[in-house]
Amino acid sequence: MAFGKAFLLSLVAFVGLNFIFSIISLALGPGIGVLLDIFNPGSLNYAPLMLVFYLFGSIVSTPSLIFNYIIFQPFLGSFVLEIFIIWLGYLITLIIAAILAGKFGESKIQCFGAWALTAVISTVSVIIASVISPFTQNELLTKYLLSSFNELLIFAIISCLINILFYGFFALLLSKIEYY
Repeated sequence: MAFGKAFLLSLVAFVGLNFIFSIISLALGPGIGVLLDIFNPGSLNYAPLMLVFYLFGSIVSTPSLIFNYIIFQPFLGSFVLEIFIIWLGYLITLIIAAILAGKFGESKIQCFGAWALTAVISTVSVIIASVISPFTQNELLTKYLLSSFNELLIFAIISCLINILFYGFFALLLSKIEYY
């Protein structure tokens, strides 16, 4: 029961915070109209599956990429508030989801497993959305400077594994059971 609770809380927090930071970033940048255009069949940007990216997109970013946009880019003179907010949101959502998995799991395996399952489900969701929707695939390829779907697939899988290990540390750190 504790595994299910840890997993569900981690997934709900992950999805909710991703969406909140996406909305904030869109409001500061191009406007909420971009989000509404993806649901308008008459729009050129019609791609309802982009919502999957807004809900699960941060799992496709490695910690090094996130830290690059949060720490190094502002010092290089290319500071853009909405880009900073979305990448900061990517960092916060991943950390909070892993912390919740660690807080509500009963053992270290449950904590790490709940976080790993959250990461795998999120990655699979983004990959499926990019397979079904060419617009979503194009947006992901553009965002991560990739040239083909195969590169996107490899990048997403490697990002998932790196995120499981990197943020899994937070889940293990806050586990209730300590081994001495």
